[in-house]
Amino acid sequence: MTGRVTLDPEAVLDLLKTHFDVPADTGVDTRFESLDLDSLVLIELSVILAKRYGVEVAGDELAAAGTPAGTAELLSEKGVTG
Repeated sequence: MTGRVTLDPEAVLDLLKTHFDVPADTGVDTRFESLDLDSLVLIELSVILAKRYGVEVAGDELAAAGTPAGTAELLSEKGVTG
């Protein structure tokens, strides 16, 4: 992923902190694996992102993005701004 990020990674991080039990000190570059976010959680996150931003995102795309910052970049490439 090399696109220009137009969505603030903090927005993705805020969703994680609001909807999932991630530590308060989680940062935008924290790997999803280190947070024990399994494939079911990533699918749930994809549903939340789809409702929030109106784009389809697959759980495997989120796994590949790997971090809140990577997810923001992915969403930006899909046309999300914010």
